[in-house]
Amino acid sequence: MNIKSKEKQLKRGCDLSKIKTRPDDGRKYFIVNRKPISSSTHEGLIDKLYDHFFGDNAATMETYFETWMEWREKETSVSRKTIRENRFMWNSLLKDQDITMIPLKELTAKDLIIYFRNITRGRKITRKRFNDLKSIMNGILYLAVENDIIERNCLRDINYKQFSYKAENTKITPYTEEERLQIINHLGDDFYSLAIKLDFYLILRIGELKGLRWDDISGDFLHIHEIIEDIKGHASEGKRYMPLTPKAKEILTQIQTLNPNSEYIFIRDGQPLATVTFNRRLKKCCKELNIEYRSSHKLRFSTASIMYKNGMEDTELQKLLGHTSLNMTHHYLRNITTQEETASKMRAILD
Repeated sequence: MNIKSKEKQLKRGCDLSKIKTRPDDGRKYFIVNRKPISSSTHEGLIDKLYDHFFGDNAATMETYFETWMEWREKETSVSRKTIRENRFMWNSLLKDQDITMIPLKELTAKDLIIYFRNITRGRKITRKRFNDLKSIMNGILYLAVENDIIERNCLRDINYKQFSYKAENTKITPYTEEERLQIINHLGDDFYSLAIKLDFYLILRIGELKGLRWDDISGDFLHIHEIIEDIKGHASEGKRYMPLTPKAKEILTQIQTLNPNSEYIFIRDGQPLATVTFNRRLKKCCKELNIEYRSSHKLRFSTASIMYKNGMEDTELQKLLGHTSLNMTHHYLRNITTQEETASKMRAILD
């Protein structure tokens, strides 16, 4: 960990403005429990203070989290998206918790079992969220083992079948064909409205939409590049071609009129398309139409499901979605046939 990171972590519990300089020899010092810790340089003093408060004997998950995060960024190929997700998870579930304050050398499987029983009691947490939390703990403890702070990761000694989890809501309802057309026809010609319209004519992740360049367009096709921060389900080669319908090309022409000076389709005046604003604009439109709002990611489900319903093969959709397996594609394909449509089919077949 560099000096700035150590200093930042120290500031959470120490008033570093109280660092003083000896008039006789110029050494920097800081009083801890009425005893001075000193060094000839500021950097040296920060190192000593960090070792005192966060060294091997005093290391906890709380103090070792930043070390683990820094190690992952430098030594592993983990994406920045995953790093951000881990930090969010840490801040929401683990930061300042009693379990993360126990020195790693003293942490036992029993401590963790008591903690896990408490957070899962009454099925208060889903299995996925629990596993995300446990994954962070695992990473920290395994690094502590690697650095000889502890001898064993005690998470390995726990039987996880004893815990109960909250049921997850896996139901995903895409926009129907009718809702899609209502939204497209209701939206205006502003930058974000055009972005939403275009997304309804493509099958892109929001991250891919943001990364589109004008030179990705070649005739009636759009070249989709791999987005490193969003790799779930991507094809191994990391690229694919998306056909452009006449309506999609018309929307692109409108966007270029609004944004003529950028090499990127959705970066205007140096500012990229913001997911939160995209969703806010979509939500406003849905409210005005009295349609149930679904976020940007559901547009991808919706377009794929509509195309499948209207005869496109699942293997064709697999290529368009950029999935490595047909199982992943089937996860996206939802039944959007209304009760009335089903009834009409039954009458036509059985009457």
